[in-house]
Amino acid sequence: MGIRDSFWAVLGRDTSDSPDLALERVRKAMLLVVEEYGGENHFRLDMKINFAREVAELWYLRPELMQVVAAAQGEQVAQECMVGITALFKRYHLGGTPSRFGKL
Repeated sequence: MGIRDSFWAVLGRDTSDSPDLALERVRKAMLLVVEEYGGENHFRLDMKINFAREVAELWYLRPELMQVVAAAQGEQVAQECMVGITALFKRYHLGGTPSRFGKL
């Protein structure tokens, strides 16, 4: 089982999450993706994720995260990662509707 599969199990969704818990859950998942696919070349993205104070900030980092994964592993793996990441936002992302990544 790869890291991608294991962190989805660890970070399973709970509908009783507060916005702060959702923020930390999404942050951890995004950092694991950067660690697995970005290495030290993407320190700046790692810092942006670490210093995000609201779920909305992480929401807007998804395209940059997808670019990192696509560059390292290809578009298919990037899309699979983004489906999982987007699902972690639940009702806390802007607009309350899924992005195009959530419709894959």
